[in-house]
Amino acid sequence: MKKILTAATLALSMVAGSAFAALDSAAVTAVQTEVLADAETAFSSGMAVLTVVLAMSIGMGLLSRFINKGANG
Repeated sequence: MKKILTAATLALSMVAGSAFAALDSAAVTAVQTEVLADAETAFSSGMAVLTVVLAMSIGMGLLSRFINKGANG
């Protein structure tokens, strides 16, 4: 049992070592740049949606007050 566990541990460490060796710094930098660009796009889009929703909420509140004032004289 101990030999099997040792062999499995050795095999897993070899696989992990080869996976980390496959990552070069240029590929990591390219992925990082793409992820940051996607995050920036998502943030900008979210802020645009938030702005529109907030503006509509304020506009509807003002319209409601205007209608209530007109109805009440």
